[in-house]
Amino acid sequence: MRSIIVLLVALVASGPVDIWAAQKTVASEVEAKALKEMAVAIPLGSRVKAQTNDGKRVNGTLMSVTDDAVIIKKRTRLPEPAVTVQFAELARLELQTSEGMSPGKVIGIGLAAGAGAILTIFAFFAAIGD
Repeated sequence: MRSIIVLLVALVASGPVDIWAAQKTVASEVEAKALKEMAVAIPLGSRVKAQTNDGKRVNGTLMSVTDDAVIIKKRTRLPEPAVTVQFAELARLELQTSEGMSPGKVIGIGLAAGAGAILTIFAFFAAIGD
């Protein structure tokens, strides 16, 4: 009697898991197809940010888009080989728009340079006055 109950519970419990796994597989295929369409629209040579499903991040230049993957050349101080990221492993791919400094950094540098120049002038006049 117990074995029949255990068997029934196991069958009932495994049913939704199979459905959930099938839905997850279909969703990941749709997402991979959408990421591929988006990757094809990004011009080659553009700076991109990619993140895989396991959290690994790759920043660099988009070199190629194949049927199965994107190839990204990392921007590092020391040369490294290009990284191939499969669409099935890709969680996010975005075009990096700004390569320069933000307006806040530019204003901060300008203010610091101006303050330094004024203090230098005050120090110069203080040295002459003595």
